This record gives sequence, structure tokens and C-alpha cells, in this order.
Amino acid sequence: MSEATTTQDDAVPADQAGGERMGAVARQSSTPMACFNIATQRCTEANTAFAALFGTSPGAMIGLALPHIFEPATFAQIEPHLQRDAPDGAGGRIVDLGLRTRDGQMRDFDVNLVRYANRGAARELCLLMHEITRFRATARMAHEAMARLHRFMDASTEGIVFQRAGIIVDINPALTRLLGHAAEDVIGRPSIGFVSPDDRDIVIGHISKGVEGRPYEIALRHSEGYDIPVEVLGRNVQFDGETLRMTLVRDIRARRAAEQRMRELAERDGLTGLYNRRAFLDQLPTRIAGLAERRQTAALLFIDLDRFKQVNDRHGHAQGDRLLQAAGQELLAFLTPGDIAGRMGGDEFAVLLTGIQPEAAGQRAQALLERVQTAFDATGLSDLAYASVGVALFPGHAQDANTLRRQADEAMYLAKAGGGSGIRLYAPVG
Repeated sequence: MSEATTTQDDAVPADQAGGERMGAVARQSSTPMACFNIATQRCTEANTAFAALFGTSPGAMIGLALPHIFEPATFAQIEPHLQRDAPDGAGGRIVDLGLRTRDGQMRDFDVNLVRYANRGAARELCLLMHEITRFRATARMAHEAMARLHRFMDASTEGIVFQRAGIIVDINPALTRLLGHAAEDVIGRPSIGFVSPDDRDIVIGHISKGVEGRPYEIALRHSEGYDIPVEVLGRNVQFDGETLRMTLVRDIRARRAAEQRMRELAERDGLTGLYNRRAFLDQLPTRIAGLAERRQTAALLFIDLDRFKQVNDRHGHAQGDRLLQAAGQELLAFLTPGDIAGRMGGDEFAVLLTGIQPEAAGQRAQALLERVQTAFDATGLSDLAYASVGVALFPGHAQDANTLRRQADEAMYLAKAGGGSGIRLYAPVG
């Protein structure tokens, strides 16, 4: 259809116009082409590809009016170009048309509309149709995929972020809430800037090693300056022809709290809040080893509540529990950093006092005993309840946890045998 630029000066007779407009090449082209008389809006020429859209032959198209060929919505897009006041020789106007073909399929076209005005011939409008159905379908699918992705991201309770070369290009509401930032304050910034400084090397290491689909734990830095423990899982994804880094972010604060609670339930005595026997004995060797490395001293105290059975028998187990709780609270309050205390079972307790000098061990033990006795007084059971304390020194009496524990236990029973309510420092036999 090279005649799109034909002028009045080089126009050809009307009986040759159709042939020149629709030559043999055009007639056999796979690109649909047709021309219409502007005044009558009837088809004057059509090639095989154009006629095939409507399930007919080129000859059958001749004389058919535009409104009878195209659906009303499609014709409405063409009609403005049929107006008599449109300039002659106007060409290159592209119109997007959706066309329902005879077989019921919707097909999309970019249509180039070209007006002709030949000497002695009626003005005509020629249509050159380029099908873009597949392109539109691909674009529509990409748009729908993007829309689905954003719906998923918006609905997700877990954080999702996309990065290009370390720069954030998209982020979902769950992650902006977690970080305490608005999306516009995050997009375009390096993602590493939102990681706690202590964990940035971990993240860089995972990315540089190409770790894919393997979750690991780090901390993110909130806008207010505190760290949030999270689990992250990253992988590279192909999206719209480029590689992006997609990272899923899960807030694990609740999980950490639950794990801590489980550890406390496993390690703590439910009644007093002190370490239970197993946890205390598990920690004691480690604490003693650490003291030895630092060349520090310590005292291990074993404490037994005298006449505890009589309290239970006379006043009931509820009063006995009150007594144990009072003792536990005083022991916890007495501890300094590095000290530990545990309930060894029944009415027996143990306390490791660190950094204490041998000559001061007796005084510290006496101060503890007085605090426990004051707590007993508050329960109204001081006439029945009191305590015996055995003390063993590290490293003066023993250099390992098991021996130290045995010595403190022996000293405690000697204190009880001496009438109770007293303190006995371990003394080696002989």
C-alpha cells in the first residue's frame, strides 16, 4: 500500500486506482488490508487475509458497508476518520481495535488508517491491520501476574521484598509495618541498610555464596532503633526479563519468646522460679570452669529448711508452698551478677556465690540466712521454720564441681545435726 502518500498531482485514473492500491503482493499478504469509500462507507477492495477474518472471500466483501462488517463498538473507533472534513492524504493514524471474528474469537489489531483522494475517484479510507493478539495476551498475562503478586504480597502476613542489585524495588505492607517505615521511604534504598549492623556480614555472605532457599536468622533494625529477630529466605527469580532477588521475611519474636518460655519451663522450678535441680547441676561445672580460667574464687552453699515436714503436717501443703516461695524470692534477691541459685528438690536449695573471698564466705552465708529467716517471719511460721547452711569454697576446698557439691552437702548435714538454724563451713577430715 505504497500509495499512502499519493497526492493530487500524481493521482491515477479511478479504474486503475484499485489495482494500484491492492496489487498482487498485497492481495496475497498475510496482513489484512481493505479500502472503503468514504462517502458510502462501502468496501471497494479487500485482500484474502481481511476477508478470512469474516469467514468469506475478497469478492464477497466488495460493496459491504463498514457498519455491517464491524461490530458497533469497533465501527465507532473508525467512524471519526470517515468525516468529510478530515484532511486528504492523512495517513499513519494508528487505532487499536478489538475484533470478534466469524469463529467467535476476539482478536486485537493495531490498524493503520490511510485516506486517499485520487483524480476522478471517490475518496477512500484504507485499513492496514497488524494483529497484536498474542502480544496483548502476553502483556495481559504479565499484568495479571503482577496484580496477583501484589494481591498476594498485600495479603501476606509475612514480609516480602524484591531487590535489584541490592536496591529495594518493591516491598509489601507486612514488611513496612515490621520495619516502621512507609514504602516510599524504603523503595530505592539499599536493603542492607535495614539489617542490624551485627548481622550485615551474614547477609552479604549468604548472597555472595549464592545461597538459595535456605532460611537463616538475622535481626532487622526498626526505624526507632531497636532490633527485630527475623527468619529470612532468599532466592533469585526471573521477572519481566530481569533477575530480581526475592526475600521472604518472618517475624520470629513470638517464636523466640515461646522458645525462651519452653527453656524456662525446662530449667526453672515452677514454684520458686529458681533453676531446677537438673539445670543447676548442668550449669555448675561450666561456671566452675569459667571461674578457674579467670582465677576467681567462689562459695557453694547448700541450704535445707529445718522442720519443713512439720509445717506441711500442721498447716497444710499450701502453707508449705508459701514457705518455699518466700525462700526462693529471698535467694533470687540475694544474687549478684554471675551467681546462680536452684531448688534441689523438696526443701533443699543451692547457691553459687562468685567472686567471694574465703574469709568473707561465712559473713555472706550469715547474711543470706538472716534474709531467709526474715521471710519466714513474714509467713507467721518462724516458730517452726528455719534453715541450715553448708558452705564449701572454690578452689580452697575443691577444684571441680562434683567434689565441691559433695562437700557443701556434707557441711549442710553437719549444720542440721548440730541443731539446725546455723552455718557450717566444710572442714576436711584430719
